Amino acid sequence: MKTLIISRRVLSLAVLSIIGVVLLLLFKHGAVKEKTDVPGMQVNIPTAGEVLINNDRTAPDGRIAGDLMEETATKSDANFYVEYRLERERTRGQRVEWLREVINNANSSSETRQKAQDNLLNISSRMEKEVEMENLIKAKGYDDAAVLIDDKSVTAVVAADSLNHEETMQLGELIARRTGVDSSSIVIIAKL
Repeated sequence: MKTLIISRRVLSLAVLSIIGVVLLLLFKHGAVKEKTDVPGMQVNIPTAGEVLINNDRTAPDGRIAGDLMEETATKSDANFYVEYRLERERTRGQRVEWLREVINNANSSSETRQKAQDNLLNISSRMEKEVEMENLIKAKGYDDAAVLIDDKSVTAVVAADSLNHEETMQLGELIARRTGVDSSSIVIIAKL
């Protein structure tokens, strides 16, 4: 079985190498040319010493530059929460995979397996609480939230321009009540 996997790797490497060499030769001999023009796109090439400046702050589609920046900022803020969750899940997935390997390893001691199982249950519990907290924060009227629960602390990033003291206290109490973490160990960050 192991030789089959190695053979596939070698075969894949050989095929990719051959494709690379063929493409290199095609480019070198001019059989394939790099396409530099885009159909339907006008290109104004300034003459020597001429500089073209667009001072009217409009994009080709007629939108004002400030609108473009605002749209980009909104997309990047929404992407922050998505990317944060994806990174959190990726990191946790790696840890869960490692713990499962320890649990399924015949050479692991029973004590080590038990600790790995406890850690796995702890991670699962944290994940459930994080999703629950994110949904509760959204239910309070915020557009989005990302929550990270550690052993002794909680960090919540809330989609808001800013949070006043009362809002921070309400969110802190909600998180403390649901997670059992002391309110002094809860950090709430407003990020829009």
